[in-house]
Amino acid sequence: MNQTVTVNISGIVFHIEVDAYDTLKTYLNKIKSCFHNSEEREEIMMDIESRIAELFSNMMDDKNQVIVMHNVEEVISIMGKPEEYLTDEDEENVPPHTEERKFRSDKKLFRDPDDRVLGGVASGIASYLGIDRIWPRLFFVLSFLIWGFGPLAYIILWIIIPEAKTASDKLKMKGEPVNVDNIGKTFEAEAKKVNDKLKTVNTSKLGEHLETFFNGLAQVIRAILKILSDFIGFAFIAIGVFLAIGFIAGLSGSDMIIAVTSGGIFSVESSDFFNLIFVSEDQFHLAVFGVILLIGIPIITIIYGGVKILFKIKTHNSIGIALTVFWLVGIAICSLIGMKMGKEMSSGEKIAETKILPSHYSTFNLVAQTDEIPGKGILDGQFSSISLDDENIYWNDVKLDIHKSKTDSIEIKVYKYAHGESKKAAKYKAKSIQYHYHVMDSTLHFNNFLSSLKENKIRAQEVSIHLYLPVGKSIYLDPSIHEIIYDIDNTSNTLDSHMLGKKWVMLPSGLTCLDCKDVEGISTEELSNMLTSLNNELEHKEPMIK
Repeated sequence: MNQTVTVNISGIVFHIEVDAYDTLKTYLNKIKSCFHNSEEREEIMMDIESRIAELFSNMMDDKNQVIVMHNVEEVISIMGKPEEYLTDEDEENVPPHTEERKFRSDKKLFRDPDDRVLGGVASGIASYLGIDRIWPRLFFVLSFLIWGFGPLAYIILWIIIPEAKTASDKLKMKGEPVNVDNIGKTFEAEAKKVNDKLKTVNTSKLGEHLETFFNGLAQVIRAILKILSDFIGFAFIAIGVFLAIGFIAGLSGSDMIIAVTSGGIFSVESSDFFNLIFVSEDQFHLAVFGVILLIGIPIITIIYGGVKILFKIKTHNSIGIALTVFWLVGIAICSLIGMKMGKEMSSGEKIAETKILPSHYSTFNLVAQTDEIPGKGILDGQFSSISLDDENIYWNDVKLDIHKSKTDSIEIKVYKYAHGESKKAAKYKAKSIQYHYHVMDSTLHFNNFLSSLKENKIRAQEVSIHLYLPVGKSIYLDPSIHEIIYDIDNTSNTLDSHMLGKKWVMLPSGLTCLDCKDVEGISTEELSNMLTSLNNELEHKEPMIK
């Protein structure tokens, strides 16, 4: 086991082996001695140490948290040995034969403070692209004169592009190797420029003021963005935890599913309900696993993203890749289950049952059962209810509509609808639907529910009742049928709920209200005369009916 020490290099703490530390310390002392005649020695050393700290940081990972001799030797090869190019003035023009010349810094975009008119944006872009600075400056001028966006684009770039403050930044801006040789030369060149400027009068006061203003503006924007990023990170964590608690509770903590829809709030007993939806228990369990991945992975990703933003944590791409793969697996499972369920509902069929009613009554009363649906309720909603007993499923999906008959007979047609994986299966499920109504004198009693065997599952079963009323016959709509009447056409366009508790007659123009004062401009007297004439016609037909 090797002994280590803790060092602070350019504000970053590293753990380094003792022998590696001694080598690094000797190397830095040699560099310092090479610049003993330079007035910028302290600045040069600070910049060199900053570059070394950057290289060491790039070498660290989860498996390697200690700087060893190999790391120090690699940094020295990149930075260059000072004795190879600073030993003798006669060897100044001889290129150093060190391994570091093979290492090139990745180019980065900075603003050039040494060759600027305003903020150094154009000269920084020119250095990055390796072109003459005249071309970016010409572009901004032309974009202002022709298109008008030049100043705005320049200001935005001024704010978002950092300034090359250190020698390392300036070398990266030009794409030159960041080593001891180049850092020293950069400082010497800057010192020469400063001396030259001191000999001349500085006339670029406007540029300096604008520089100060936009630098301050950039700092304010960065501070705001930092606050926003912290808030977004906290919000992500809070939302993710809330969703996770709700999702876990929904999966394991309750037998009830609470759903909020445009139709209201309803509850479902999950085990009973899903057994009526899925073909088998294995399919149900597979669907649950798919939903866990499909919904759970995004929740985990939200929490994970919030932690990264809030605590500035750097993580490997493998975590994101793994989460994406699991989420895609969830999508695949849910898609397969969805296709299977879609196949179960792919074919729809209906059957019709017709009954002729006695026509010697001039008025029929339409009444519906008001008792609750039989069995144990597993779904209780505003527009849909489902209940079970030992053998059957019960629904309230019953609709009643009234039409004008094309004959003199009063007919009731009961249509039974169902879906299945084939037309044959759908037709079988439709025939299996049980629905009851009966006629007692002049009253029609309708059930407000239908039923089918549990083995037929829930496959969009529905009953639609069509009452065909001849001209001259009338009906009374009892308020008890409010759950089953559905969009009944009438001459006054009265809503279904407002048709209840009133008497209606079928005229040639359609179903017309008898209890209303005026209907489409027809007075009560005119309506009475019309009904008298129709009754006379019916009396002539009465012997034929009897």
